[in-house]
Amino acid sequence: MAKGKYKRKNEAGGKAEKTVPVMTREDMEDNRQTLTDLDYELQAAQRAAGMRENTYGVWGPIWKLMTWYDSKRVPHTFKRRTYLWLMLFTGWFGGHRWYQGRRILALCETLFFWTGIPLILLVTDFMEVFPIKADEKGYITMK
Repeated sequence: MAKGKYKRKNEAGGKAEKTVPVMTREDMEDNRQTLTDLDYELQAAQRAAGMRENTYGVWGPIWKLMTWYDSKRVPHTFKRRTYLWLMLFTGWFGGHRWYQGRRILALCETLFFWTGIPLILLVTDFMEVFPIKADEKGYITMK
């Protein structure tokens, strides 16, 4: 926990009754990933037990949409080298998505290539695919 202390006064406003440790910004940053993981586990446990999941304001419907989408995605296997070349030359309009087999996303990227959004998605795809090592035949599998 933190180095600092917080002294809480009793209800009458007299002498402090106990000292409570205070969490610093560094402690919060260290624990952020852990708290996120615990929240995911809690949501999964509530879903498995048939309980209503905790949702957080406007993020609740977004959370449900994301978890529904992730549950419906299927793995796609394709050649890494071909995919990277397609990203380089046809990624600006979603050509690599057609090769990957993600038809709906490919269609959306092809229809909206003029907005520049497929270029942003291309950069994120590159960051996702580039570090993945291919198997002995040159294939990778992605969800």
